[in-house]
Amino acid sequence: MSRIWLAIVLLTCAGVCQAQNGPADAGKPLPAGQGTDADVRAKKADPSAVEIPLYPGAPIRDVLTALVDKGFTIKWDPEQVLPTMKLLERPKATRIDKLLTEILTPYDLRADHNLMDGGWRVRPQKKKKKEVIIDDPIPAAGQSAQ
Repeated sequence: MSRIWLAIVLLTCAGVCQAQNGPADAGKPLPAGQGTDADVRAKKADPSAVEIPLYPGAPIRDVLTALVDKGFTIKWDPEQVLPTMKLLERPKATRIDKLLTEILTPYDLRADHNLMDGGWRVRPQKKKKKEVIIDDPIPAAGQSAQ
């Protein structure tokens, strides 16, 4: 019985070793060095190196772009987020959802969690429908209807 177990263990090890070998070109080493892509040279590959312009008067588009460069997935329509939209005051929030709400609320925009792609989607706020109640005019007690 012990020889059968030894054979099973040896066959298992041989199978694992064979599976790790893979195709012939898979063993090539990766190129060494830092890389020459534009995002690597600009240090945007490091999210901590991205500075977010969170000062009053900063364009909302620049803030959203910096948050995307920081690693957050935020999608917005350039027709909705206009270049004239600026931060009115420095946001106090530190969580991304609260930060987006604080930035976008003055412009009647909101950031919904995008369940399909992950991240956030900037959309116009849904306006609450105002309920208008129209009462029938009731004649006064001393007046008669003609």
